[in-house]
Amino acid sequence: MKVRSILLLALTAASLSSLTVMAHPEGHDDEKAIPKTCAELANKHRFTDDVSYPEVKALKARCDAEQKAAPKKPEPKPAAKKN
Repeated sequence: MKVRSILLLALTAASLSSLTVMAHPEGHDDEKAIPKTCAELANKHRFTDDVSYPEVKALKARCDAEQKAAPKKPEPKPAAKKN
C-alpha cells in the first residue's frame, strides 16, 4: 500500500510538472511593457496605455502637456482664385 501511494504521488508530481513546462509565457501577448517615452506610449501594440499604472499615468499627463505646449503650425491660406 505504501509503494502504491508513493507511485501515485510521483505520477501526479510528474504530470503537474509537465504542465508547467508546457505553459510558456512567450506564447501569450497579454503582458505589455510599460512605456518610458511619449513615442512608446503612442505604440499601443507593444506598450500598455493602462493609466492604472502610476508610471503610465504620469507619462500620459506629461505627454499631453507637451503636446498642448508645442506651437501649432499655421494653416496654409487658400490661394486666391483668379477670374
